[in-house]
Amino acid sequence: MNDLSDIPQDLLTRSVAGRRLDKKCIILTGAAGSIGSFITRQLLREGARVMLTGRDQSKLDGFIEDLVDEGFEHGAMVSATGDCADPAVCRDIVAKTVDAFGAVDILVNNAGAAGPKFTLRDIPFTDAEKREADSDQTMFESAMNLLGAPWNMVRAVAPHMAAGGSIINVSTIFSRTHYYGRIPYVVPKSGLNALSKGLALELGESQGIRVNTLFPGPIESERIESVFARMDELQGVEPGSTGKEFRDLMITTRTSDGGLEYKYPTPTDVASGIVWLASDESSALSGHHIEVTNGMQVPAQSRSQLVSWPDKRLEDLSGQVVLILGGDDYHEAVTFAERQMQSGARVMLAFRNLGTVGHARSLVQSRGLGDVQLSHLDPLRRESVDRSMQLIDDQFGRLDGVILLPQKPNGEYGYSLCTASDEDVANFVRDEVVAPVAFASSFARNLDRCFGKDESPAIVYVTNPSDGHGNLMNEIIRASVEALIRGWRHEDETLANAGDLEWAVQPNQMVRYDTEDKEALTFAADWAATLTNRVRKMDSINLWLPKSIKRSTGKSAMPSSISRVLPGLHKGRTAVITGGSLGIGLQLGRFLAIAGARVLLSARSEGKLAEARAEIVEELRNIGYPRPETRVKILGDIDVGDPEALNRLHDHAVAELGHVDFLINNAGISGAEEMVVDMTRADWDRTMEANLISNYSLIRKFSPAMKAGGKGSILNVSSYFGGEKYVAVAYPNRADYAVSKAGQRVLAEILSRHLGPEIQINALAPGPVDGARLRGSAEAPGLFDRRGLLVLENKRLNEVHKSILSGMDMGFSADDVLLLASNAIDALPDLDSFPKPIARLIMKIRDSGGLGSSSSSLMHLGIASKLTTRLVRAGILNDEQREQFLSTFVDAPAPFFDFSETSKQAEQIETGILNRLHLHKMPTDEQVGLSTVFHLADDIVSGETFHPSGGLKFDRSVTEGELLLPPNESEIAKLKGKRVVLLGDAMRNEMTEIANGFLAQGVEKLWVLTRSEASASAMKHAVDNPNAVAIECRAIGDELETSLDDILRNDGGYDVVVSSPFERLPLNALAANANEPWDRVLSDEEFRKLVHDQLTHHFRIARTSALVPNCQIVLITPETSLASTREEFALALFVKNSLHAFTVTLGVEGERLPTVPAINQVQLTRRAHTEEPSNDQELQEEMIRLVHAVLQCSVPAPTPSDSRYLSKIFRGNAVTVSPWAG
Repeated sequence: MNDLSDIPQDLLTRSVAGRRLDKKCIILTGAAGSIGSFITRQLLREGARVMLTGRDQSKLDGFIEDLVDEGFEHGAMVSATGDCADPAVCRDIVAKTVDAFGAVDILVNNAGAAGPKFTLRDIPFTDAEKREADSDQTMFESAMNLLGAPWNMVRAVAPHMAAGGSIINVSTIFSRTHYYGRIPYVVPKSGLNALSKGLALELGESQGIRVNTLFPGPIESERIESVFARMDELQGVEPGSTGKEFRDLMITTRTSDGGLEYKYPTPTDVASGIVWLASDESSALSGHHIEVTNGMQVPAQSRSQLVSWPDKRLEDLSGQVVLILGGDDYHEAVTFAERQMQSGARVMLAFRNLGTVGHARSLVQSRGLGDVQLSHLDPLRRESVDRSMQLIDDQFGRLDGVILLPQKPNGEYGYSLCTASDEDVANFVRDEVVAPVAFASSFARNLDRCFGKDESPAIVYVTNPSDGHGNLMNEIIRASVEALIRGWRHEDETLANAGDLEWAVQPNQMVRYDTEDKEALTFAADWAATLTNRVRKMDSINLWLPKSIKRSTGKSAMPSSISRVLPGLHKGRTAVITGGSLGIGLQLGRFLAIAGARVLLSARSEGKLAEARAEIVEELRNIGYPRPETRVKILGDIDVGDPEALNRLHDHAVAELGHVDFLINNAGISGAEEMVVDMTRADWDRTMEANLISNYSLIRKFSPAMKAGGKGSILNVSSYFGGEKYVAVAYPNRADYAVSKAGQRVLAEILSRHLGPEIQINALAPGPVDGARLRGSAEAPGLFDRRGLLVLENKRLNEVHKSILSGMDMGFSADDVLLLASNAIDALPDLDSFPKPIARLIMKIRDSGGLGSSSSSLMHLGIASKLTTRLVRAGILNDEQREQFLSTFVDAPAPFFDFSETSKQAEQIETGILNRLHLHKMPTDEQVGLSTVFHLADDIVSGETFHPSGGLKFDRSVTEGELLLPPNESEIAKLKGKRVVLLGDAMRNEMTEIANGFLAQGVEKLWVLTRSEASASAMKHAVDNPNAVAIECRAIGDELETSLDDILRNDGGYDVVVSSPFERLPLNALAANANEPWDRVLSDEEFRKLVHDQLTHHFRIARTSALVPNCQIVLITPETSLASTREEFALALFVKNSLHAFTVTLGVEGERLPTVPAINQVQLTRRAHTEEPSNDQELQEEMIRLVHAVLQCSVPAPTPSDSRYLSKIFRGNAVTVSPWAG
């Protein structure tokens, strides 16, 4: 039954979009199948003439009769039968199509069987195994059906297609995910994905033919439910688990009888996608992967790059046994074997044919590798694999590593996908797609039988090197093997979790063809040995060699051990380090001194600096440095939040060291450690000064001499929570810290171009670093303890705040709030005198059973102070009422939260961080310092961020999200009746258009707040107000908070606030050329003003507005264009990337606040200057999209009570406005 049955008969053969495929001639494989029948109807409805293909002529004939009965023209349909795995059948189909219609415009490769439904160990590869398993297909037949057949059809049809033709290959989203027990299906489908991309490259250039791939997800049907039910049964999991797992990957709900829900796409969704790709509407698309999945979030491929030479020092393969299965290129196989033997391994080197074994024997003897055992192994024959495994078990009793190379070297199948012969296609599918699966199947069986008592062996599939012709064949192999490994890993993990396996294998694939570096083979062989060593296991499936090994690693060969390299690494260099008395700063100073540099350590405490210096000097003396006391200088009483102290540091450094080679901006403060709404302006400014402005100040002071001297290196010590390029990380309760650290990082990115080529500038971004600062000491609590207490306090604060707001909806007044000042639960008035929300909270607290006073009192004085400040800022209380509340407040006895409660919370925070570390441990100060000293030795890196974080991965928000399509009109209509505040002065044209956009939506009232009277007057006369909306333009100077407070208290409040800058970006230079004056370069004070105007400005507005219930907050960053200077564009990038740290942090905090505000950021600056609008038309289009973006971000966002998922994705976004249509 199809899901078009409810369409009236008179509309059945008409398209709702017009006849988009009128007279187009289309070949559709699998036309009468479950999805094919929907595609057929859609194509016919759009006016196409269709060649329907399948394997069963009677089924096709019956289907055509049904179509005619439904009203479709018989003359628009022809049919042909046969198995497209046979290339002769494909050529016959094409010939019949041309005879019938005169041309072929579109090919839809839709046909495909499900393949053998068996787990890896039980896949049938021979006819005998197929009969025994009662399977419809062998693995080879499945691969030819799903990969070979589309390939054959394209080869047959391409010569008959004209420019503008379209080929659509139907894959599956499961080719990118695990799909239990379906390796025979997903491996060729993954190969098809790569085939499509290769065909797009090849046919697009030579013939103007488009090739795209459609990825259906699970399709709504009884069949998919039965498939998933079978998977649940095979995995031994709860019924419905598989379906839930895939539904959880979706980001889009669909309407149903019960409202919105996550559900699978329908066959009609797939058919509609096919029609679009076939039509001229998609004529600009080729090589694209179109997913019909309701937004399933699945990566396109696994990709991690090997960016360092592996360390030989701990590599010891003594006594370990490695099997290498080589192909016809026996030279490469012998090289891998030799490298394994250099580390002590015993190697069995096997080849697929006996002739290659003979050639390899001669090479092995010539290289003196007599201990290599040579063998013949045919992966397609189980008995051959079994024999080799038994030989290894008998002779060695263990197996530690397996390395598998492709069967054929580059060029054996040719380099062109379209001109490959019939024999090439069949051989390629058999030897390069099926054979790796066959080996894995037999090998897995033997692992269970022979080697289950030992540790899991390292398994590495290795691709061919670059073929120099686009690597189209290599990509198909890579994609197929990736799907095999993904499925193999998942099956083994499932079996291991069920107790059926001792351990799960974790194969990898080393991808070599992305580089033509002469060191590539050595690099790959070294990494294969490291993986065999099994100390370092890689989660990523694909491990890519870098395009340039030297550029990526900084080394053209594997480095020597640290003990030999570190002394002398920075000989003759000088370094100034702030915050050098402890932590990372101390370790950087220590290792730089060991590496030969003379260092100046600065900090606030002279005593701690003296202790640190004494220890370093003694270590240098033990190493053997002469006069070590002259190599380490210190300067105390340096507070980086004090501009005068920075002047003193610079002058002292020049006097002591002369030329400074390294400036390490390490000192900083933790910040306020408060939610944004509770943070004071003074705390914010202090953090900006100490962490961010000080960095720029020292860069500005030291750079002229570095430039003049021709060399220098600057390192800003940022944080993981400062994000990375084009990405921000939310850091709740630490917004000031996150913004300052993001700013440090972005400074390195934007200044690298201006300070170069003489000066390198980079950022260091560690995550939490294990040590006293993190865990605390006798002197002060650590970060975990502080955050544990803060979480508990904020939870109580938000609970009380929420209950008051809810109570006010039920008549609780500002004066009634004063009743809570008695605080102690037993001293409060009777519960009946409170609204239900407050009464429920009081009962909850009373029954909580906390060991401290948190179960007998509402708050302590600190919480009460924050609460009343919130209520004043929100316009609920006035200052007098706040003072009255606090003056009568009865403080709770200490401790409010018992130590065990805060310790438990701190432990949960630590556990949460450890679970997000790929290495499951936090680096130490020493580890970060050591890795950074080597990083500083790399003189080809600038504008980058180094992340020694232990693989920390928190949720991240992309800064470059683009708005391409206009907003949904029904959503924007929700702005009607809203009260909007628009602040800004520098972007008058943009403000005018935004104001017009709101007025056109029928908002109830619009306030425009500018800095100057001139701007207020100009805005008043510039806006277009046809609906006579109440609008008021005010000049407020710098009185941001006072003006918003006035609207809250006296004008009925607001629902939306749009904040844009009051000031334009400065036009100063960011550096001067060597030996030129720096008087035009942005000064410290000008940078401080930039931070105030572009970051603090938004903080002040958002801090107040976030306390307005359900307020939508939109922050707009400065505009740029092609006319902007390089410096202006750089500063715009600085603002937007730094501000995003604030936006994403407040976005997360907003979900926790009782007022549930939504904050988002709209920006007009793109990633590259060349992407800016270049003419009036693009500027006009950009303006339209800016208005769309602001309006869309102003629509009321879902709250956590509506949907936690939607609430999250509609907050904290940074939307870049594009001037080009999507």
